[in-house]
Amino acid sequence: MRGSALSKNQRQFGTDDAFSRSVEIVVTPAVFAGGGWLFDRWLNTGPWIAVAVGALAFLVKITAEWYRYTGRMGGIELEMATNRARNRRGLDLPQEIDGRLPTGVTLDERVDQ
Repeated sequence: MRGSALSKNQRQFGTDDAFSRSVEIVVTPAVFAGGGWLFDRWLNTGPWIAVAVGALAFLVKITAEWYRYTGRMGGIELEMATNRARNRRGLDLPQEIDGRLPTGVTLDERVDQ
């Protein structure tokens, strides 16, 4: 039996989104480092501006992904908490307690003779 087209599209969207984010993490610092390299050539300063700008762009992208991840996970945790049952046993109905003892069991103290 085949899965629905909607679930397939959602899986592909997740894969495409992860791939595009990973490409962004690599390409963005490379582009900024390239701009820093051009700036280094213009000022004759060596590769230091390119390295600094590329590293800064990488740290900014990783920080942005961290905040995006924690925000998304916070939303998922909140949704899970609202869907969770209210009491500790996982039941929404109040627990009914049967106060009867099993047959043959008494609460009288036993005296050995």
